[in-house]
Amino acid sequence: MPFLGKNFKLVLLLIFFLSIVNGQWSIIFGQSPLDKARSDYTFQYTKYREAQNKYINARSSYLTFQTATAKNNAYLATGDYLVQIDNLYQAYLFLVNENGNSLGWQNSDISKDHINQIIDEEIAFFDNHQKKVKDAKTLEQLPDLANDFKSHRDTEFSLKINKILATFEVIEAQSAIADFNKIAGELDNIVTSKIEKDQNQSILANWISEITDIKAKTQNYLTKAKELLEKTKEQTASGDEVKDISSFAQLAKNELLRSKPLFKEVIGIL
Repeated sequence: MPFLGKNFKLVLLLIFFLSIVNGQWSIIFGQSPLDKARSDYTFQYTKYREAQNKYINARSSYLTFQTATAKNNAYLATGDYLVQIDNLYQAYLFLVNENGNSLGWQNSDISKDHINQIIDEEIAFFDNHQKKVKDAKTLEQLPDLANDFKSHRDTEFSLKINKILATFEVIEAQSAIADFNKIAGELDNIVTSKIEKDQNQSILANWISEITDIKAKTQNYLTKAKELLEKTKEQTASGDEVKDISSFAQLAKNELLRSKPLFKEVIGIL
């Protein structure tokens, strides 16, 4: 128990580290900008589904009756639907940005400035597209704007987001291993000083060996994830590439999870 009293900050750091590896930020910190961004995205998605249903009904009515009133209703519903799609994608970008803000960039050599620029450019695209939709006066103008949106989404937007999300996976793993190294380093110093005179010499020696193994394997997986990330270009970042990067990043975090019982065990011994 004296150990816990003198090293309370270390215990808090351990809890913090485990929250990163397990992805349980909100449990510890409660409401956050990231939580608010999630709520806004959920709200915009609900509005999107409402606009979509109105669009489907108005379109069906126009195709059935072919009246000027039905056409105008279809024009209004289609315009509202496209505007809401832009709102939804902007909310998604804000959510992506807040996810990025929640990560420990100080533990990485990757800069967030370029990612911020991409997000700003994409938000500007959807804002500009929304203005064009609102300026449209007839139903005939809207299909072209819908096609512009779809073309941008399926090429530039999707590929850039793929690269951003892959980057976040690597940053999260780098942050987790940095905290792991800090905890392991401090505990290792304590363990090493006690190993000569403690009755648990063999246990402590094997603890050091296991922690060293975890560190080596984690770094290996993280290195592979970083190498794949650097090879992945924004203009061609496919879902498969993101999946491979995420896989190695997750393997790194899984290795770090092995340290959870080991940290608790050695704290109990000390």
